[in-house]
This record gives sequence, structure tokens and C-alpha cells, in this order.
Amino acid sequence: MTATLIHDIESPVAVASSGLDPFDRMLLTADGTVTTLVEACTGEPITTRTVRQTGPATLEWLLATTGRWWQPDAGLLELGPAEQVIVRRVILCGARSRVANVLAESLVVPGRMPGLTADRIVRAGASIGRLLAAGSYETRREVLQITAARAGAASDHLGVGPSATLARRTYRIVLGGQAAVLVSEWLSPGRLTSTALAPGVP
Repeated sequence: MTATLIHDIESPVAVASSGLDPFDRMLLTADGTVTTLVEACTGEPITTRTVRQTGPATLEWLLATTGRWWQPDAGLLELGPAEQVIVRRVILCGARSRVANVLAESLVVPGRMPGLTADRIVRAGASIGRLLAAGSYETRREVLQITAARAGAASDHLGVGPSATLARRTYRIVLGGQAAVLVSEWLSPGRLTSTALAPGVP
């Protein structure tokens, strides 16, 4: 899923002066499990709804079979020719409000995550961050890019118009010195705050 780039927001200082509200700025720059952060912002449980998923398979096979339908650049994972990857598109939705808070696409390399099987990763409702946390993995997140971009095809998943401006960040999760997961996330500015303040959402 591609989107027209409006401008880069390359540093926490730039994010702070970008006009985004505090919840959005926190999510875009945080090094933590996104699902948990969204729950803290909105005050309601968050469910992971899988929209599209394929793999595990080699990148070459995926490109030949489905074409590239994801945003993250697989080159940032430095995959070996035989390494398999799982590609996922999910929406983080409020369990009560049903609001689509975050759209995420991820490339996951199960072979770089000891003890975490592909079956668990592709299971319906699986949260990569929570699977890693439950396994007590020592990880770090490297934010590679934060941008403002036209919604484009992401509009269908977040309920905005194609020309709407979304905030998007791309980061990788490093495990054991290797990038094991590459993620791009989109959010509609101000939605986390409006959901938190909505009647019926504590």
C-alpha cells in the first residue's frame, strides 16, 4: 500500500512542533508495544483485526505470487534468499467503540524469533508486540521514518477520504542483533484523543 509523501518529520523535536496532539506524538515516537499504548490513550481494550495476511514464504515467492501490496521496504530486513517472511495488514480497533485507531502493515521473519512459531504469528487476533512481550524477548524498536502522507488506499481501512492527511511511521524491531520485524503504521491525527473523550468510553 503506497501513499503520497507530504513531508518528513524526522526527529522528536520536529514531531513536537508538527501540530499533532500529545497522544499522536507519543505513539509515533514511543518504543513500546503499540496495542498497549493505544489502550492507554483510548481507555478501552484494543483488538487486532487481520485484514490481509500471507506467508510464511520467501520474498521472491511472495512478489511473484501476490505482487507487492505492502508499504514497508523489505530491503531494510536484509533477508537471505531462503529466509521466509510473513506479511500482515491489521487494524487496531476499539473493542467497545469499534473505532479503527491504527492501520499497520508488518513484515515478520519468524526464523529470527526463536521459540515464536509462524502458527502463533498468523493466528487470528495475534499482536506481534504482545507475543514478543509474553516471550520475554529483549528487543528494541528503531524508528526509521515519520511522515505525513495522503491516505490513498489506507482511507478504506481508517474511514477517511483518500486525500486526507495521515501520520505514518516506519520502524523495525531488533532481536538478537537482527531486524526481525519491519512495521509501517498509519493513524488519523486526533482520533485517539477524540475516542478517549467520546461518551461511553471511560
